[in-house]
Amino acid sequence: EEGFAVRVENTTAVFADPAIAELSLIVPIYTMSKLTKAEEANLTKAVENGVGLGGYHGGMADAFRESPEYQFMCGGQWVAHPGNIIDYHVNVTRGDDPIMRGIEDFPYRSEQYY
Repeated sequence: EEGFAVRVENTTAVFADPAIAELSLIVPIYTMSKLTKAEEANLTKAVENGVGLGGYHGGMADAFRESPEYQFMCGGQWVAHPGNIIDYHVNVTRGDDPIMRGIEDFPYRSEQYY
């Protein structure tokens, strides 16, 4: 509809497929999973050669704990929840942004996102 072709895979085996080098973007959504050496090597090669890598939260930073190459490629690794679960207040600073339209400041109880 918007000109994107989306491919969804249910295992990490696709990372070993040389065809991922033709993708524009890879968004791995895994938590505490493992990569084989072939998957790790092919994924890092694809990203080094220009395939985009996107992700968010634990689906990126806590995806493959036993893969230092993946962590270096991402630029970090999840370590812990600082301060554990707390109560805090979310301040909407860009209420004029279309994605924030109609959303006002609100209290929240969760891990800290900063």
